[in-house]
Amino acid sequence: MTHNVMSGTSSGVVVQAGTIEGDVHLHAAPGEHSVVPRQLPPVPRGFTGRADALAALDSFLEDAAGAPTGVSSLVVVSGMGGVGKTTVSVCWAHRVVEDFPDGQLYVDLSGYGVGAPVTAGEALAAFLRALGVPAEMIPSEVGERTAVFRSLVSGRRLLLLLDNARSEDQVRPLLPGTGSCAVVITSRANLTGLVVDQGAEQVRLDVFSEQEALQALHTLIGPRLGSEPETAVELARLCAYLPLALRIASGLVLSSPDVTVAELVEELNDEHARLDVLDTGDDPRTAVRSVFSWSYRQLPAEAARLFRLLGLVPGREFDKRAVAALLDVPATAASRTVGVLARARLVRERGQGRIEVHDLLRVYAAELVREEDGDAARREAMTRYFDHHLHTAELADRQLTPHRFRVGLDGIPRHVHNFGSREEALVWLHAGRDTFVELLRIDESELDGRRWQLAYTLRGFFFLTKDWDAWVGTHELALVAARRLGDLRAEALTHNNLGMALLERGDAEGAEPHYVSARELFEEIGDLRGVSNALGNEAWVLHRRGKHTEALEIAALALANYRQVEAHVNAGITLRGMAVFAIPLGRFEDAKTYVAEAMELFSAADAELDVVMALNVLGEVHNAAGDPQQADQVHRQALASAVRQGSTYELARAHAGLGRAAAALGNASAARQEMRQAHELYTRLGATEAEEVERLAALIPDNAEQRDTEVDRAPER
Repeated sequence: MTHNVMSGTSSGVVVQAGTIEGDVHLHAAPGEHSVVPRQLPPVPRGFTGRADALAALDSFLEDAAGAPTGVSSLVVVSGMGGVGKTTVSVCWAHRVVEDFPDGQLYVDLSGYGVGAPVTAGEALAAFLRALGVPAEMIPSEVGERTAVFRSLVSGRRLLLLLDNARSEDQVRPLLPGTGSCAVVITSRANLTGLVVDQGAEQVRLDVFSEQEALQALHTLIGPRLGSEPETAVELARLCAYLPLALRIASGLVLSSPDVTVAELVEELNDEHARLDVLDTGDDPRTAVRSVFSWSYRQLPAEAARLFRLLGLVPGREFDKRAVAALLDVPATAASRTVGVLARARLVRERGQGRIEVHDLLRVYAAELVREEDGDAARREAMTRYFDHHLHTAELADRQLTPHRFRVGLDGIPRHVHNFGSREEALVWLHAGRDTFVELLRIDESELDGRRWQLAYTLRGFFFLTKDWDAWVGTHELALVAARRLGDLRAEALTHNNLGMALLERGDAEGAEPHYVSARELFEEIGDLRGVSNALGNEAWVLHRRGKHTEALEIAALALANYRQVEAHVNAGITLRGMAVFAIPLGRFEDAKTYVAEAMELFSAADAELDVVMALNVLGEVHNAAGDPQQADQVHRQALASAVRQGSTYELARAHAGLGRAAAALGNASAARQEMRQAHELYTRLGATEAEEVERLAALIPDNAEQRDTEVDRAPER
């Protein structure tokens, strides 16, 4: 069914939000409904009318209620850019929230705008986090993410708003497999493919009629417009009855009490040539660009400069400290300038010191910065912005991995955050994750040093969160930068960290050539510590292939080097790995000795997470050696410590070890319970150990010994 919405009584409009709203970070198990996402953007001020569109959506909801089980219920709201697709859809969604008690999910897919569209994988990751799945537990493959998402929403009464879609392929993986959910998609395209293969209904929006546009202006501007009726008609015409342009023009009138509507209309008439493009029926951004210029010209010089620079740097959202670095001014001055832009409706303040810029405004700002700012000014601003993120990320990483080997950073710290705790650092890192990825994508040779250094600095964050997509992607870009820079040490470090990312994701074959390249480069520049890092990681590849004796030999070489350079924590990490390698060889006493020495080194350095990992290894040694009572005791210590450290992987590992110990002690019920908990955690994490734990749980007899061993994760080096 297609609803052509050409007219109505009145309407309001809104600049579309350019980000995923209301991300929920709760750790609920799949299948539990304790997490109820409420991600809808707010209803814009002054929305009225669009009665036909709202009625069409109401009809869709009624049809969806009667759909057969398993049949997708979706509607496509289509129309030209700036016509108000998001506004209508959001307002309708708020009207029907009571019909969706299990929550509402929202994503701006960025199909049309600045930068690359949001991929299905990225959108699914955000939805899974909103449904209670932590980032580290999200599968890496899109198909697997779709499967998990559909399992989580099956039978739940959820509303999905997929905003600003570009194509059918972008949204198909996001569609639930159950009729209990309803999906609203907005797009400039008709997405006819979804009508053909999914039975989607369509609601088509057009620009306002003259009467609709006038009522929208009266609603937004208020009494001031009533004294100039003829001028209002001309203003509506010059805005081409486009809702987005009408709202921006209304904001200009409201923010400039000394400017009459007639004066604004006169200015528009002077730029009539710019509006001609809209008459072709093509993309309305040219008209919108003209409207943006009315606001831009009213700005003080510093606010105008900030607006332009926001079109230079990546990201949809910015924190005010980054803005201060971009402008090279004190934070208080930057905050005042942001306020000027917010009042001019050119940015939106989102709270917690962050601002948002709409995609179309960023297009306009990007054009302005190219036209009005010279190459040197743009380069200096981008460098300041990069420096802010690089040096703040370094301070955040010091909270996460205080004992990590540090590299010197280019640039200088600019308006960095001083984190008081590990938790504060993690909040900042999570908020900036997308910006970090975009910064690494800037293909400017002048920034190559900063690019590989940022990737190196973020390694600890990615190791903790198991955000493998970002980890691998950023380090692949960093490797290109390091090679172009001709910095062998940078290339070696990046190879080593990229290998770690691939090994963590379960790709030992992909990891090995990076470790080999890293070792060869470290040898070439005479970096003994670096050589040891690569050797230790190569040992893990051998271990994964079942070559445990060879793994021990390589690890012993790395250990000797670490002792020579007095890298005590790295020596402990290597000893812990050697204990794991010794288990399948039956060298249990050697393994216990390795772990004991490693724990001494970790304790001396206050490396608490490494202690937790060593406890789990020791428990696995006791289980393999036939001492389940000792294994139970050690794994319980690891369990408590893993909770304190927030390590999901080590928590799962402790549960698995306790399950093995319980089985060996003849307590089948406790063994199955521990294995179930381990399997659930490993599954969320996307770890391959989930399959092995499931297999072992199925084999647990009522009374039998269980001596299988667990393979440790590759360590952080």
